[in-house]
Amino acid sequence: MIVEIRGVNFKNKGAELMLHAVIQKLSDWDEENIVAIRPKIGTYRQRSQLGLYQLLTSDKKIPFLNSAINAINYVIPRKLRHSLGLLIYPEIDAILDASGFAYSDQWNLQQTVVMASLAKKCKKEGKKVVLLPQAFGPFENPQLKKAFVELLDNADLVFPRDEISYKYLMGLGTNSSRIKMAPDFTNLVQGRVPEYFDSTIKRACVIPNTRMLDKTSDDVQSKYLYYLETCINFFTEMGPKPFILVHDTTDNSLVSDLKSKFGESLEVILESNPLYIKGILGKCHVVVSSRFHGLISALSQGIPCLATGWSHKYRMLLEDYNCVECLVTSFESQEEIRHYLKLITEEQSRSELIDKIIKAGLEQKKLSCDMWSEVYEVLNC
Repeated sequence: MIVEIRGVNFKNKGAELMLHAVIQKLSDWDEENIVAIRPKIGTYRQRSQLGLYQLLTSDKKIPFLNSAINAINYVIPRKLRHSLGLLIYPEIDAILDASGFAYSDQWNLQQTVVMASLAKKCKKEGKKVVLLPQAFGPFENPQLKKAFVELLDNADLVFPRDEISYKYLMGLGTNSSRIKMAPDFTNLVQGRVPEYFDSTIKRACVIPNTRMLDKTSDDVQSKYLYYLETCINFFTEMGPKPFILVHDTTDNSLVSDLKSKFGESLEVILESNPLYIKGILGKCHVVVSSRFHGLISALSQGIPCLATGWSHKYRMLLEDYNCVECLVTSFESQEEIRHYLKLITEEQSRSELIDKIIKAGLEQKKLSCDMWSEVYEVLNC
């Protein structure tokens, strides 16, 4: 089977972790399965390290590219092309979309239009299209709504990963039989702890997110850096030892601001391997995260977290893990912030949280396994 993965990138470690999850699952099913992405995603080295094939596709911005691809197909036999890691679109059997959160009024129209057109083409050609668990909506923009309905009508399976996303989809009035709730599927990925990370001491991980500065209210934006500083000061004073984990390169400006405040006393970990990131998070005492996949990587390993977020997906994730009280909803005062921090650090409340998170995590992993079973049935029917 040859599968194209869409919606992933190598700049965001959560998105890259989803890519790892898909590759691992397809390999578990059959080691001969081939996973492909388009050459514009990442570098050749990044793609080749994961065993990804390069899917050659035309581009309207490059007029002669389509002719060149046709020439490659004509001149180079399939077996030789495959030995070079090159695929052409007609060879694809299915598309798995692992966007995470892309189809919504909160993002631009173009990605939805492109995917809707591709799904329509796939359906005509007998190729399968599955939208893996992700957040959706809202859909108030008429153009985006129309394009997304077309995408839904031509997809074989669509997995909203939370109740609000599910309601947004059901409100579109399309065929509901293909819409099934399932949690984020990176909860099944095993992390690895890098040798440089000292897990013998209690560590508190802080993961910033620049989206808290451009997707939230003016009030939240003005207080977000203060919130992060308060968390770091609390951990420095009370323990465990804090450090910053960069989960996306777009967050570097926030990290620089924090380094300016705390200097060399504040450790910053910039890790390129998402499996190491998950391994690090699994060895932390507590995690404070504004990145969704920072939260899911910690929660799925039973680590207490505080969350801040800019969309409904954060609250819904905490509901899945039965710890919605860990969603920070106000940065008004240091006293309020410290109240939340005590929730995940004081022994009694922390122990209670861990018990709830682990129990809920087992159920979430079972639901992810069920989701993959459904995907398998669709791809192999």
